[in-house]
Amino acid sequence: MISIAEHPVPGTWVLDLRATTPRALPDMRAWVVRCLPDLGEGHLDDVLLAATELLANAYVHGGGARHIQLWRGVSPCAIRIEVADVSVEQPRARPSQFEDPRGRGLLVVDGVAVQWGVRRESVRGGKLVWAHIRCDGGCPEALPRVRGKNSRS
Repeated sequence: MISIAEHPVPGTWVLDLRATTPRALPDMRAWVVRCLPDLGEGHLDDVLLAATELLANAYVHGGGARHIQLWRGVSPCAIRIEVADVSVEQPRARPSQFEDPRGRGLLVVDGVAVQWGVRRESVRGGKLVWAHIRCDGGCPEALPRVRGKNSRS
């Protein structure tokens, strides 16, 4: 069972993934949807895609996942995803061959994120791989701003 840690900072969620396997990916996606129920459909799709790829990389290349953390910025609407794993090896986006069934995860993250990167965890060891996903304009927070710009009143 995956445990959800309460975080004292509003708009921040942490999901403990120690002792989990890649079979936790569907549970993680359901958790993201529960944490971010009012994101626009396109924004949520991008967040889910990036989170899935980062977490899959932690399991496959990072020696196992420790946790995933979400931060939500409101103005403008944006989500930061961080996935911690136990490896210090730096991930890298690499070109894959047409026949390769894998190897495109970070290229996918790069396509949906405005930024992504890696930070070493000096205290706990391992690393954090993060991605910053901006809203596509379909989130509730963005609507008043858009309407205000084009308002005729």
